[in-house]
Amino acid sequence: MNQEVNFPISTSAIELVKKCNASNDHGVPKKTPNTKGPQLYRWQQLRSAIEDWFVNQAPEELVIKKAENEQFHMFDELQRKLVSDSFTTFRSLYPRSKSEINPDWPQKTVFKEINNEQYAISSHVQFEIMHKDKTEYIRLKTGEIKETNLDNAIFTSEKYGNETYYTASIKEEDLIENETIDNHEEVIEEYFQIYEEFLNNPSKTTPNKNCTSFCNRPSKCGEFPVVQNIELGKLDRGLTVSKTNLLKLEGCERRAAWKLLYGIPEDKENNFGEFGIKFHDAAGKMLVTTKDRNDPAEIERLKELIKDEDDELQEKIIERYKELLDRLKGYENLDLTLNEYPVGFTLVPNGTKVLSDYRLKEGKVATSFIGNADLLGRLDGSPIVIELKTGKKQEGDLTEAELYAFGIWKRFAEEEKKDVTVLHVYVNEAKDEPVTRTFGEEEFKTIEKKFLSYAEKIASWNPLDALSVDHSQGSCCDYCEFKQTCAEFR
Repeated sequence: MNQEVNFPISTSAIELVKKCNASNDHGVPKKTPNTKGPQLYRWQQLRSAIEDWFVNQAPEELVIKKAENEQFHMFDELQRKLVSDSFTTFRSLYPRSKSEINPDWPQKTVFKEINNEQYAISSHVQFEIMHKDKTEYIRLKTGEIKETNLDNAIFTSEKYGNETYYTASIKEEDLIENETIDNHEEVIEEYFQIYEEFLNNPSKTTPNKNCTSFCNRPSKCGEFPVVQNIELGKLDRGLTVSKTNLLKLEGCERRAAWKLLYGIPEDKENNFGEFGIKFHDAAGKMLVTTKDRNDPAEIERLKELIKDEDDELQEKIIERYKELLDRLKGYENLDLTLNEYPVGFTLVPNGTKVLSDYRLKEGKVATSFIGNADLLGRLDGSPIVIELKTGKKQEGDLTEAELYAFGIWKRFAEEEKKDVTVLHVYVNEAKDEPVTRTFGEEEFKTIEKKFLSYAEKIASWNPLDALSVDHSQGSCCDYCEFKQTCAEFR
């Protein structure tokens, strides 16, 4: 391939672009703050330890000890244990041999000419193990396995001879073989079309659920404005605080930190309830697509929407939806247009950032607060957010309202000089009355100070030391997903 390749893109990056072009900073003059965090640091050091273990053919016990001392020393006791356990798991999945190893980020790449220029999509793996009679490619995973159809398509397209593509996940007992697929050409062409659309309009934003978790660019895309108008670049640090983790911060700082920053594995999964999720989904879809929400025929439309649910769940959703309609009867000039829409803003305090050699340095930390609002629209011409609650009233409902109101104001309403209303509608067993809060310019000054104090606290956390964050003790521990681990490492 003699023609120069412009801007190769990874499969993980193109998957984000598929949802929103602005998730990638190609063509943007000012680059994105560094959003690497403790989970990625642990993954990087695990990969380095595995490489040392593969390459160094000294007695295995000595090699393991040396690799752990050299590669894991920068972490606190808890994070060292996590990465050491992952190292042990990998060694059980893939025993060491004397085969040749290529650890230099091997990849399989496909090419296409777009607008008379050559472009590429690459599927990366961490290790290429070359035996006498075969070659094995190993992708290292420490979290959820999300091998894409595109990865499999590229491997199928570029497979040569006796090659096998595996995923080694520290959460599985065996290596996972990634299968070849028959329609690989079709899949690759689909993603090159996505790539071309991205190249033609790289700054196009399409807010979606990735904004609160997978996207690295909330502080740069424009959807979550930087309140202080501070210029940000690739030497700054960035992180995202979801609404859920923000509310945890008001209860226990360590619980919030372990979830939003450190990625500490949970002792147990919290069950948010099937009904609440199904009800939010159905009610949101109904209200943003209806011409007249009070038309009796709307209930029949709802029944059609939820017809695949079991009878008991259908009955409960319909009952609560009727209650919701009843609570909205006083809002005649209400026009709802969006549901499950990411709303937020970015604040930039000084805090702690990690350099490439794991030294700590003070620097700017772009802290984006984002939540997915249940419903957005206009009430008498002014912005309104409606939150649907199937559970009881919570103290955190005020903070939630402030997050949404300030985010909407900074993104849409500030130039209009409009107040923002947040309406909490409770369709719960207690039959709580709706709560309406209206925010204007004076309230937003107070909200900015409140959230800046949260941002300063979050930015001060040392990413390499999960045990340095303060913890609370009390009734909140009873339902904390980190209860056992926290007690062990106090």
